[in-house]
Amino acid sequence: MRNMNLMGIPVVGIGSQPTEDEELNYLSMPKDMATYRPAILPESEDLQDYPRVLNLLQQLQYLLNNRVAGAAGTERFLTLEGVQTVEKQLLAQILAEGEVGILFDTGDGGHIEIQESGLPGVWWHRMLDENKECQYETLEVGLIPQLVREGTFDFARMDVPLPDAASLPETIINAPWLLAELQEQVQKQNFGHVINLSLLPLSEDDLGLITQQLGIGKTAILSRGYGNCRITATHVENVWWVQYYNSTDTLILNTLEVVEVPLVACASPEDLEDSAERLREIREALQ
Repeated sequence: MRNMNLMGIPVVGIGSQPTEDEELNYLSMPKDMATYRPAILPESEDLQDYPRVLNLLQQLQYLLNNRVAGAAGTERFLTLEGVQTVEKQLLAQILAEGEVGILFDTGDGGHIEIQESGLPGVWWHRMLDENKECQYETLEVGLIPQLVREGTFDFARMDVPLPDAASLPETIINAPWLLAELQEQVQKQNFGHVINLSLLPLSEDDLGLITQQLGIGKTAILSRGYGNCRITATHVENVWWVQYYNSTDTLILNTLEVVEVPLVACASPEDLEDSAERLREIREALQ
């Protein structure tokens, strides 16, 4: 799997830029991922010297089949430890790249890049240290990487910090009431609750305060499946920014969601079924 290029971008649009006296550290976003393109498969003879590639595809098929069947205790991961570079290149060529890329901040200067393959629900992990040296690579099968679902909100706040509305400047109009609504939904664990900020009269200072109070979390996701959708975890448990941009990179829909993981980033059970069938066809073509 080729390296994802990264760029630092604001994650909340208007009002999120620092002033001359401020500095905001934004979580970078995955970049330059295209929508699914059918894999250009290598010729069968190209794999004759690399039987491990076919073996890895067979193991991946086993994982997919078990996930589709809902087998209890099904293994999710297929390690690529010890796999030669040329073998990984062939495997990456066969699996191609999909619509979703994820960047997870490990908190120690390193990060984990996760790229969905051309088989939805099959994810390629690369763990990079603070020097951007790859420490390990692995494949995972699932609707969303386990790390995203279980690790995004480690050490996150359990509630929304509310400002003292009486001490705020007049340019902040609706942010305190919006944050109070969000706090209520978080406490109720009302998953699926969406606040559409694009429909609300919010000043730049409103948006700046919301960003400040919610903070930036560990996970950033870029999905090309529904246009250009950028998804960023906040530092409040189960609260995400979900933002859609047009072809000129203009923010056209800005929302906050209370959910474990936004559905736009996830594969579906039907995707896993399709991927299992597509992998069978790929393996047959490579025999």
